[in-house]
Amino acid sequence: MWKSFKDFCRSPWGSFILAISAAIIFRQSVASPYKIPSGSMIPTLKIGDFIFVNKLSYALKLPIPYVNYNIVEFDTPKRGDVVVFIYPHDRSLDFIKRVVGLPGDKIEVRDDILYINDAPVNVKSYSERSIIGDQSEEVQTLVTLYKEKTGTAEHLIMQYPKAISDSFDPVVVPKDHLFAMGDNRDNSRDSRAWGFVPIKDVRGQAKFIWLSLDFENPYFSATLFGNVLAFPRIRWDRFGMKII
Repeated sequence: MWKSFKDFCRSPWGSFILAISAAIIFRQSVASPYKIPSGSMIPTLKIGDFIFVNKLSYALKLPIPYVNYNIVEFDTPKRGDVVVFIYPHDRSLDFIKRVVGLPGDKIEVRDDILYINDAPVNVKSYSERSIIGDQSEEVQTLVTLYKEKTGTAEHLIMQYPKAISDSFDPVVVPKDHLFAMGDNRDNSRDSRAWGFVPIKDVRGQAKFIWLSLDFENPYFSATLFGNVLAFPRIRWDRFGMKII
């Protein structure tokens, strides 16, 4: 048996337990990796992006797995922040979207244009299309890219042509809640579909991409026993990319 805590720390079991505990605390309270599973945030985030989420952006969280409790709150999300949060309709799932509405904001969409407090957001056409060069030929042909400014920085959004422009009736964001939308505006289930995000359910702010794997355009693929095996292509240009 160990005679002191120092002896425990020096023992193989003690070192193992401390390492696991430190990893759990770091993941729960400091930063955590996430993988992007859907295209709702294209072009900002792509399927196969692996990102780091800073859990200290807004609060110090209780270091217990599967518990999202704020011990100390530092700040609240700002318009334009890309955040990970607990999906309001299934608390076993985490979603990632962009904050466009804060408590008290009036949010609506008129003819594909987002309005915040009755003012249209600043949007301008974006002609450089290399960022969607790994998307399907159909997507590259159809979509239009725009730069939008919902917070202090501009970010890209993507929209598809359609016969009837999208609209969303005005809503006012309740106290202690957020309105979140995907940057792939015509292919995102977000607050327009399932409502507001409680601020207490925000896990943290997405900061940067540390790995990006393109499963749609693999280096090679093969069929083995009826299953398709693919070795994904690495998007080298996205390493270390800051999420804006």
